[in-house]
Amino acid sequence: MPRPQILTYVDAGASDWTACLMRTIGHQLPAGAYELRAVMANEIRHDATLFDDAVMFVMPGGADLPYCALLNGAPNTRIRRFVEEGGVYLGICAGAYYACRELAFHAGTRGAICGPRELRLVDAVAVGSLPELTGGKLYDGTPRTTAAVELRTTDKLTDVPLSLYTHYHGGCRFDFADAPAPGTEVLAVYAGIPGSPPAIVSAQVGKGRALLTGVHLEISERECKDALRGHSDMSQYLHVCDRLADTGDARLAVFRRLLALGGLALG
Repeated sequence: MPRPQILTYVDAGASDWTACLMRTIGHQLPAGAYELRAVMANEIRHDATLFDDAVMFVMPGGADLPYCALLNGAPNTRIRRFVEEGGVYLGICAGAYYACRELAFHAGTRGAICGPRELRLVDAVAVGSLPELTGGKLYDGTPRTTAAVELRTTDKLTDVPLSLYTHYHGGCRFDFADAPAPGTEVLAVYAGIPGSPPAIVSAQVGKGRALLTGVHLEISERECKDALRGHSDMSQYLHVCDRLADTGDARLAVFRRLLALGGLALG
């Protein structure tokens, strides 16, 4: 009998952090219980059996526009059908922007990326980046716009709300018109922004679910340091890694809880 599969998108737009994400998910699972499979856009478009054994589709951080270029049309239709029929979509950073009704990335600036999105799993506007978290700096893809930000969970994610630090690099908040639609819940908020806007949300989509996070719970202190290694100004950003270490156990526990909400059995 085939093992259930966790599919992770690795085509154009997916960031260098994707391998870290797959590794971190794999470390939380019982040995041999799942198959972690990297997938390309052409497979989503042409492989009629791709989703047959899938239980989760993971859209990593990276860049939204390349996702649109390769997945608009039939691939997005297949992803949405997978979720509606009972699958789970886990979107992280760019993968979260991509799954919202609309995004507003650097709105009002020369490099703005704004507009509706076809996949539309969550009825929200994904707004970013969030300079309130990075000392006023807009995301530029370099370590200077990374941060360890304070996240506060709600009782929808953890039995007792708690605060922790997690990796942030260009992610979004989720803006709802008035309140989240029925079946949509706020799982965690940004404690460092006035009004504490949503940082992680969950939405019922047909028989399935979309889990979207603007932050990188999968990135540990060690992986943060590995990413910085070789940068000439590495020493300026080591405080980010040190802060991640302060609540490393809580961060991983919250990531595990998110995977469990996605229906995965954990090791």
